[in-house]
Amino acid sequence: MNVILNKKEIELPSEMTVARLITEKQLKRAAVWVNGAQLLASQYESWVIKEGDNIKILRVVAGG
Repeated sequence: MNVILNKKEIELPSEMTVARLITEKQLKRAAVWVNGAQLLASQYESWVIKEGDNIKILRVVAGG
């Protein structure tokens, strides 16, 4: 299936969850928006990405 990830069109396998996408991108912590709505971290495991979704992932880093 085709989706937009951080303004770039990419192809993902069907039944891809947000948690699996984060793992495949080798991120430990991330903030995720799907179609403009921010997801809670508790939703990552169960949220299945759909064809045409617009996904934004921001890596969370500690700073100071």
